[in-house]
Amino acid sequence: MSRSRSKKIIGTALWTFTLGLVLLAKLPVLEAQAPLKRITAGTSTLGGSTAIIYVTQKAGLFERYGLDAQIVYFGSGAIAASGLLSGEAKITLMSASSTLAAAIGGADVVQIGGLVHKLAFGLMVASPINNFQDLKGHSVGIAGFGGASDFAANYIIRKEGLVPGKDVLILSVGGQPERLSALSAGKVKAVLVEPPFTGTAEKLGFRKLVNFPSLDLEFQTMGLVTTRAFMKSERKTYLDFLKAITEGIHFFKSRKKESTAILASILKTQDRDALEEMYLLYARYLMPDVPYSSIKGMQNALDLLALRNPKAKGKDATDVVDDSLVREMEEGGFIAYLRKTYSVGELK
Repeated sequence: MSRSRSKKIIGTALWTFTLGLVLLAKLPVLEAQAPLKRITAGTSTLGGSTAIIYVTQKAGLFERYGLDAQIVYFGSGAIAASGLLSGEAKITLMSASSTLAAAIGGADVVQIGGLVHKLAFGLMVASPINNFQDLKGHSVGIAGFGGASDFAANYIIRKEGLVPGKDVLILSVGGQPERLSALSAGKVKAVLVEPPFTGTAEKLGFRKLVNFPSLDLEFQTMGLVTTRAFMKSERKTYLDFLKAITEGIHFFKSRKKESTAILASILKTQDRDALEEMYLLYARYLMPDVPYSSIKGMQNALDLLALRNPKAKGKDATDVVDDSLVREMEEGGFIAYLRKTYSVGELK
C-alpha cells in the first residue's frame, strides 16, 4: 500500500473517531433540549393575588423547569374549580373558599401550596356612601359566590352588624375590571377589588371604605390547587411547577422593575401609582417566600362557609391540604438555593 493511501485511510479514521466524540459530547445537550411538558394552569381572578403566575411565565421560569405553562383566565373561583374538575386545567390558582366548597361538594381537590395568606381587597364605594351603615339597602359587587371576594363581603357585612343578603345584597359581577365598570355605571354602590384596581378606582373618584390588609385577617386568598388523582399520576410535574412558581416569588420580590413591567402589560395599565401600591403590598406583606399553605387562613374560610352550608360544620381544613411538595423543596435545599441566588428585600 502506498504511503499516500495509508495517510488517507488514517486521516479518514481519525475524522470519523473525532466526529463520534463530538456526537457523544452533544448527547447531554440533546437530552436537555427535550420537548417541554405542557401544563394548563387556570386563574380565578386577574390582579395582584394571581400576579405571580404571569411573572413566572414572562420571566421564562416555567421553561427552566421543563414546562410549557399555558394560562387560562376563568374569572371566578367557582368557574376555576369547574375547569379543574373537567380537566380543562390541571392546576388552578383559587381561594380557600372555592377549594373548600368544591371539597365539601365531593370533589377530589387538594391545595399543594399557598400564595397569599391575607386579604388584599379594598371596599370601594360610590357617592353618597359615607359609612358602612349607608350601604343598607344597596349592593356590593364581587367576583362570584364561593370565592375570596364572597368571603370578604360576608365577613365585613357581619362585622358591621348587618345581614348579608338582607341588609346588603351581594351580587356576582365577574372579574375586577367588570366590577369596576359596574361601579362606574352605577349598577352597584360598592365593589371589592384588589390593587392595582383600588388605586384606579380612587382616581375615578371612588372612596376606599374598608382597607382589608389593615384588618390583618388571615385568609388563604390564593392557593395552588389540583386534584389528588392528577398529583398522584404526575407528582414530578407538580414539583417542577411549584419550583418555577417559588422561584417566580423570589424573582418578583427582588426584581421590582421587571416585575412591574410585566404586570403593567398583563393588567393593561400604565398607572404607575397603582402598580407601585400593588407591588409593595404583595412583595412586602402578603406573599410568603416559601409557599406553605395557611392552615389558619383555610380554617377561617371554612368557619364562614359553615354559616351557609351545614355540610361544612365539623370539617377540618387540613383535609384539603398537602404541603409535601413544599417540604420536599425546602428539605432538598431548593429554598436555600433561591435565597442565595436572589436578594429578596433589595429592590432592583
